[in-house]
Amino acid sequence: MCKYFSAGDEYAVETTRDMDPEQRGTHVMSGRMKAHLTVYEPGDSCSPTLPTLRQFLADYTDSKTGLLSYQILGPKLTIDPAPLLALPEEYLDYGVSPGASFVTHEALSGSRRPAPRTPGQA
Repeated sequence: MCKYFSAGDEYAVETTRDMDPEQRGTHVMSGRMKAHLTVYEPGDSCSPTLPTLRQFLADYTDSKTGLLSYQILGPKLTIDPAPLLALPEEYLDYGVSPGASFVTHEALSGSRRPAPRTPGQA
């Protein structure tokens, strides 16, 4: 079973994304992007060309901050490697796929609104 890791909100990057790939430039929205990593366990379907977690950590760990940083789909993304380093040692030889998650400001503002009150609710 794959293991998924996402950067905390403190590492979110402000950016814009084109939300309609079929009509480029017609629906560009601003939002927050975060690093997202998938670590594949034996038996999971993944590309043999993916780097191992060991190689990914070696290539993308910033020697000054100790954080993992990589660039994908636009801006440079950062994630704290502590949860990855806490995995059992054999995970260092498993494939890892870097990615990103993006949430629009519109969605973020909607998720922070108080829930509507129902009649009779205090």
